[in-house]
Amino acid sequence: MTQHIDASQFTEDQHLEADIVIIGSGAGGGIAAEQLAQAGLKVLLLEEGAYYTHDDFVMEERWAYPNLYQEGAGRKTRDQAISILQGRTVGGSTTVNWTTSIRTPQPTLDYWQSEFGLNFSASNDLTPYFVKAEQRLNIRPWPVPPNGNNSVIKRGCEALGWQHTIISRNVNGCANLGYCGMGCPINGKQSMLVSTIPAALALGAMLISRLSVRKFTWQGDSISGIDAVPVNQYFQPRNDIRIGIKAKHYILAA
Repeated sequence: MTQHIDASQFTEDQHLEADIVIIGSGAGGGIAAEQLAQAGLKVLLLEEGAYYTHDDFVMEERWAYPNLYQEGAGRKTRDQAISILQGRTVGGSTTVNWTTSIRTPQPTLDYWQSEFGLNFSASNDLTPYFVKAEQRLNIRPWPVPPNGNNSVIKRGCEALGWQHTIISRNVNGCANLGYCGMGCPINGKQSMLVSTIPAALALGAMLISRLSVRKFTWQGDSISGIDAVPVNQYFQPRNDIRIGIKAKHYILAA
């Protein structure tokens, strides 16, 4: 990957510039990187985690959790009630999720509007984008018949008159290995790692891994830059090197 830099290898301070800086290389960041690179913009994609390929993945939790997940897969919600298996690697959580791919439900869009002011007046607003993402990532209902356990659930739903459906998955050539949470060893999972990020890099985008963004620099109501530092092999921030980044626009997708 010639368009990739491992920030842990920096030996001196860096000052970088781009049209667009994207913080986070997961579902949001990866999609944005490809779209903006296609538009001819100079894109810089930043990721705190490391860059691993399918050849690097070890099908063991003791390797995957500290290397591919935030806080060793121990991150929790604010009230500590629910664990959040959030990815920290190139591709973000799409590298370690279990490929279930559903359109954002309207109640969730309503919550985003009431809590964060994101104005999605109806699910229709996003339908063309859902379709585009499904086509790009080969998202479709899983054709394999349900196993015995799920068949019982299916019969129960039918008996109770409850709505049920087959999950849609973003896979191409899935071999049912069952190691999705530790990184796909055959690139069957269409994560950002194997789909939009390589496409963006082929169009000239630059990926910097092992880089932790520490703060935005503000001038009035505008962001004038980003301060970042490399992380070491244990993903701890290094304080001996500083990286300053300026761009025309910034996307926070982390």
